[in-house]
Amino acid sequence: MKAKAFWQASQSCYAQWFWTGSYRAGRERINWKAPQESTPSTRRTMMKLLKTLPIVAALSAGTMAPAAEDKVVIGQPNWGYAKVIANVLKIIAEDNFGIEVEMVPGNHAVFFKAMDQGAGEVDIHPDLWLPNNQGLVNEYVNDRGTVALTSPTFPAQDGFCTTKHAMDTYDLKSVYDLTRPEIVELTDRDGDGKGEIWMGAPGWKSTKIHQIRARDYGFSDLYEATSSEETVILSQIDSDAKAGNVVVWGCYTPHHIFGMHELVVLEEPAHDPAKWSIADLENDANWLENSMAGTSFPATTSQIAYSKRLETAAPNMVDLLNGIDFGAQLINDWSFAVGVDERDPAKYAREWVKANPDVVASWLGQ
Repeated sequence: MKAKAFWQASQSCYAQWFWTGSYRAGRERINWKAPQESTPSTRRTMMKLLKTLPIVAALSAGTMAPAAEDKVVIGQPNWGYAKVIANVLKIIAEDNFGIEVEMVPGNHAVFFKAMDQGAGEVDIHPDLWLPNNQGLVNEYVNDRGTVALTSPTFPAQDGFCTTKHAMDTYDLKSVYDLTRPEIVELTDRDGDGKGEIWMGAPGWKSTKIHQIRARDYGFSDLYEATSSEETVILSQIDSDAKAGNVVVWGCYTPHHIFGMHELVVLEEPAHDPAKWSIADLENDANWLENSMAGTSFPATTSQIAYSKRLETAAPNMVDLLNGIDFGAQLINDWSFAVGVDERDPAKYAREWVKANPDVVASWLGQ
């Protein structure tokens, strides 16, 4: 039946039902009588009309009230200040947008694969260091186009570090000093003739990059390159700094450890792009042989990565992410709160948001 004919029939049918109804006083109900001239055709038309009512109601409701934004899932890295970042984002989103926010632990590769799928398993990676993770950006941002990046949220630096005591006492100032037999012996903890240098935690891109740099600076064969969770090396740095022992590790700033002890970043040649070429650290089995990094890191920044599904699913969240500028000092403060004061990241984040409404408002563009 064409639309006009259907409408006319429905109006006629409705009128018949309305005008033949009789109200019975005292019974508080309406008793409808079927029209005398009702036909099978009319009854079929009425049934079609009744079936359309739920659809019309649903469409009307959809146009009258916009749907709530989707649930957002934030990836939570395993280092202290990043946990604060994740919790701060969660609190701001829940308080200002009414969005349900969950957090899931993981690493760079896990977060990017989930963001790429666009299914809401992970929507946000709150602390992506570049160029350390440029391979992931090339694949998911540049090639696949499923992930987007914010502007840099704070500047950072990667390098090799030691204590100021070691620098002053043993003239340990440069990465090239690590080739000196005296320094190798001072960092040899198990007496096997090799020193020890912590390169980073498992899963960090910088862990592999430091191994490339150690080879190209000429000291990789002199040291055992160790890797463990960051808490292990932080405990060792703390005890060695207090005891006056020499310790060398792959380091980064901002970091709370610089607020606990006098530490120095070893000198390196200025970054030279001609000496810097990092292979695909995830998929290239020969990443060490196929890379070179005989120079300092290029300028390093942290950015927030997010799944492009948020651009339609939670646009307010995207606006927030693109309005954030943490700055190095704030990250140092958060790192110190978790790493030194041993504050719970979630509780500390709640206190920080409450105490800094002007900063939060600036991120929200208010």
